Amino acid sequence: MTRLTRQLLVFALGLTVSSWAEAQTTPMTGSGTCTGTVNGKMITGNTMLSIGETLVVQNSGTVFGMAECECHSRDIQMRVILTSPAAQDGQSFGASLWVGQDNCSDQTQHTTNGALCERITTMEPPDNGNFQLDPNSFRSVSPVNISLPGEALIKQKPVGTTTPFTYTCDSGGPQNVTAQVLLGPDSAPATCKLPLTVNTQGPTAPQLDSVGSGNGALTVRWSVPASSSGIQYYQVLCRSKTNPTQPVMSQDFLNNTRYYFSACLDGVLYRRPLDAGFSNTTEKRPGLGTPASGDFLVDPRFICSDRITATTTDLTQRISGLNNGEDYEVMVVSIDYYGNASKSDISIGTPQPTKALLDDLCSTEDQCPAGFGCNVLGRMPGPSTLLPVAAFGLLLGLARRRRSSR
Repeated sequence: MTRLTRQLLVFALGLTVSSWAEAQTTPMTGSGTCTGTVNGKMITGNTMLSIGETLVVQNSGTVFGMAECECHSRDIQMRVILTSPAAQDGQSFGASLWVGQDNCSDQTQHTTNGALCERITTMEPPDNGNFQLDPNSFRSVSPVNISLPGEALIKQKPVGTTTPFTYTCDSGGPQNVTAQVLLGPDSAPATCKLPLTVNTQGPTAPQLDSVGSGNGALTVRWSVPASSSGIQYYQVLCRSKTNPTQPVMSQDFLNNTRYYFSACLDGVLYRRPLDAGFSNTTEKRPGLGTPASGDFLVDPRFICSDRITATTTDLTQRISGLNNGEDYEVMVVSIDYYGNASKSDISIGTPQPTKALLDDLCSTEDQCPAGFGCNVLGRMPGPSTLLPVAAFGLLLGLARRRRSSR
């Protein structure tokens, strides 16, 4: 064997190993599993969520909230990966998608009147015409993605119901739902199940207590009842009254600051990161379309702060980089684990230039001694602060006189 031949052989082996290793990087573990037989052949595999091209293996599928329902879970799919092809013998078999109870695979459940198991088709739920589920897709080990309509996950129609069913995004507490693909004859199908937790009930809405003015800044203060639970984060949103479609913060801020709520805007699903560690991030960046000029919506393009962890007792946030004399609408949203956001009322704030006794001594308000600086209206200090201001000025004058007399 010549040296050139050996080098070519090593190169070819390297490509083979590389291709094999790349194939092995496909995740083979997920939130659910496939079990059963199709035409006498046992199948195994795993299921997980797929959001676009991003696989969501963790969190047991707990990603569905109000926004996913309102947007019909755009881009959210159930991914099935079999470890071996089903029914290679060429025999035909059926495939169907059901959502509801965990035992929807039982024939008595998915054929019994009143059972909370619903078959997903191009007709159910309405406007589901793009739905596809081809049994032949399972004759290989390639991943199979199946759309999950959010409105069907929120409320299932009992089997056998003859009256039209209205799909709504009703607010409700957490519920467990199983999406499952049935393969084979109805009497004893093999199943690929994906357990999901759905929660469209938003957390307690915060109360916006005040919006204080500063030099090119606003200080936002809010509160929630002591008995509030389920709030994971807060985030402040703001927009200019005179230019309501233009984000207040810079593009650099928007590119580097995440939003922690999900939103459905003009049919586009904006999703928050799935966890605090930023792994499996599936959010879409702001900038699609033109923000509405009417109602102040919970829109990620108008975030004016990073997250504020709900465990803190200091429910205050300073928003800097604003224009003096310009009116801004401000709201605070509380956010739960599922990305549901509950908004406060909207308040108006107007940054104002300030010139007070201490302005020459401290460049920013937070550098001033406690009790000094501008008040919440952005004017001169109130009467309660005049005495300490005068005392501070007197001491400062005496100190300067003593230095000059030396």
